[in-house]
Amino acid sequence: MKLLGEKIWRLREKRGLSQEEFAELLGVSRQTVSNWENDRATLDAYKLKQLCEVLHVSADALLETDVAPAEISAEAPQERKTPAGTRRGTAFALLLAALAAALVAVGIVLIALPYEGNTTSSVVIFTPMFGGIALCVLAAGLLIPALVLFFKRK
Repeated sequence: MKLLGEKIWRLREKRGLSQEEFAELLGVSRQTVSNWENDRATLDAYKLKQLCEVLHVSADALLETDVAPAEISAEAPQERKTPAGTRRGTAFALLLAALAAALVAVGIVLIALPYEGNTTSSVVIFTPMFGGIALCVLAAGLLIPALVLFFKRK
């Protein structure tokens, strides 16, 4: 049984259309086409009709679930080989790493700021240096789960 997304991908490739060209013909974004091809989104009836006209295939042949149309033959899309959860995990890891980098940058600026406060007091005061060190420690705490997520293998 072939999924609708794979059928769309095979037919688009057979017609020699890139995702950008195909999207332009249908009046949608390239991301929408990618979502259709990876079964992350479904087509409405109007877009299905347009898609069938552009790909020169009937809606029955495209929506048939038991057997793929005989005219469809190509390799499965490369994007299908990576599970969606892995892509989300990698994106989240990169987001954490970027946040950690921003915190380190702010921390370094705070550490470098001169402090001309009361140095004779024995009470611990929140100084720019203390704040900078705290931000750097927080960044290290974010970086560890980011690395774990990034290098996690399934």
